[in-house]
Amino acid sequence: MTRPKRLPPPYRPRLRWRAPALTLFLWAAAFAWDTTGVVRWGLLAALLHEGGHLAAWAALLRRPPLLELSPLGFCLSMRGVLLPLWQEKLLAAAGPAANFLFCIAALGWMDTFGYTYAGYWFACANLLLGCFNFLPLPGLDGARLLEKG
Repeated sequence: MTRPKRLPPPYRPRLRWRAPALTLFLWAAAFAWDTTGVVRWGLLAALLHEGGHLAAWAALLRRPPLLELSPLGFCLSMRGVLLPLWQEKLLAAAGPAANFLFCIAALGWMDTFGYTYAGYWFACANLLLGCFNFLPLPGLDGARLLEKG
């Protein structure tokens, strides 16, 4: 008789909250005063952006990352993780690439099924967030892409 094999634990990223009371208060206030939906589309674009980083992280490292949630948004923490330069650049490019792919997909969907304001907001939020993260400023993906080994 053979022993049943144990399944590996499910893939769950760890989450660290920075100033949780302030974060929840600011998000609640932003949602309460957001009559146009811009905050919602921006938050969805940020989630998709970090999802691109998470997908690349899962493909490269096969272990759960540490996500930081703060009043300013989401962040994939790389503290204590040493990667080869090509993997770090691939990981940095995955977030903006996800935003650009979702923007193109939204525009293609609207071209096929009809244009809507919601579709434009979604496409624009993804395009703007992807372009913003390509800026070569410290802490953004563009600065990581321009680093030399």
